[in-house]
Amino acid sequence: MVADTAEAAELYIARGSLLDAADLVRLRTASLEEMGVLSPAERPSFVQRAQREFVQLLREERMAAWVLVASSRAVGCACVLLWQRIPYPKSSVHAEISGVYVDPAYRGRGYAREMVQEAISWARGAQARRIVLHAGPKSRTLYQRLGFVDGSEMRLP
Repeated sequence: MVADTAEAAELYIARGSLLDAADLVRLRTASLEEMGVLSPAERPSFVQRAQREFVQLLREERMAAWVLVASSRAVGCACVLLWQRIPYPKSSVHAEISGVYVDPAYRGRGYAREMVQEAISWARGAQARRIVLHAGPKSRTLYQRLGFVDGSEMRLP
């Protein structure tokens, strides 16, 4: 995937930890701003809350994350969140892939796919009965290639 050996040595995907919480917040903030969901006025309070929530989710092992690192800086991420549903045969655990983001300078090289594949593998290892995600128009093809199918979800606004 990466042609230049020097670039390959400086670019890798790693499992995230509590130490990556600030990077996950930064990347999530960039993603939401890019989508037009987070305004500059909302940014400071969002960053504080997101930091607390990422730390809590990671600490409680209800979330796992993968980070794309380039030259010692996180430039992409993908997360999977676990939750318990009412009892089902075999497993009541469900998973949601979310927070997938790659810095624009690193897009189109398959990094999002690799991180999502890691998240799927981890969710399956956690015995998730169902793995879901909410795809935006630009990422729908990526997720379809990974085997996700469109479904009907009803929700309250």
